[in-house]
Amino acid sequence: MSHEPEPSSASSAAVEEFFDPEFLSELEVLVAARAELPEAPGASHAPHEALVAFLAERPESAFVELTGDALAEHTNELIEVCRQGAEREAVQAVENFVVFFQTLVPTLAEDGAREIKRFFYRLIPTLVHVAHSGFSSEEEAASAGADALHSLETILIEISSVRLAPSESELVFRAIDQMTAFISVGEYALASEVISSRLLSIIARNKLTRALYRLMEIEVSVQVYLKEKRGYLTPQIRLPEDEGPLADYGPIRVLREESPEGSNRRLIQIHLPHIATLRDIVLHLESASGEDAYDLRLDALGSAELRVPDGTYNLGLIYQPEAPSA
Repeated sequence: MSHEPEPSSASSAAVEEFFDPEFLSELEVLVAARAELPEAPGASHAPHEALVAFLAERPESAFVELTGDALAEHTNELIEVCRQGAEREAVQAVENFVVFFQTLVPTLAEDGAREIKRFFYRLIPTLVHVAHSGFSSEEEAASAGADALHSLETILIEISSVRLAPSESELVFRAIDQMTAFISVGEYALASEVISSRLLSIIARNKLTRALYRLMEIEVSVQVYLKEKRGYLTPQIRLPEDEGPLADYGPIRVLREESPEGSNRRLIQIHLPHIATLRDIVLHLESASGEDAYDLRLDALGSAELRVPDGTYNLGLIYQPEAPSA
């Protein structure tokens, strides 16, 4: 069986860089115009004294340590501060954003949750500023303001599944600072189209590059394992012959699972280290004759039900994120 070497204590303490050098260069270009941007509102510029008290009660270092009920209670206090604003649509949009944050954090691993809490904390002055100052009296601008906050949600979702190195975190912080600065002065189109779209494009292309590289590594490990275990020179499985020999945990498994109702189903599982969202991966099976092919989307455990006829199948892995729900 093929195993990855155990990381040393020194290497495990280091954070692997998420962005490749090319993409880091693009991020640096994106934030290079920081000096030309308007200042994002700080605590002293906030339109409500309650913000100063709110930030003083929990500095950033303490805020990122909050979990569970304590985090919910503190962010509910923020909602109350924002509700004191007179602009109903802006207050509602900001409240929705805070609720989104409350919902997102419990779904994350500890490192990811801390990072997202750091991002959110830096947004608090702008959120209060927007809630009290409003987006605009014009309907189109108000809609653009809400869209800008939604773009921030998308960015937080995208970066929540990865652990950023300090240099990367600083660059992403600065890009988000640009967005919040534009939002605070009512430049919603610039926030969404110039900063958000470019940052999301950089992240998406980098994720694709990394995912394809990881899939090549995984396909090699599967091929080596199948050669060691079954003597196959190419990645393939034979059903039902391989069910028993490939039942043990390894780069690839074929196993049977019995449901509570007593029905039996055949599963295939691929070990996918360093892939953030396993449902983005599709396992392609093609019959040895080439006449039949099946695409099986993996679940959150890297498994899929093998509802295919018995026979010999060549294997391949495809990076194919699910289309967002309408």
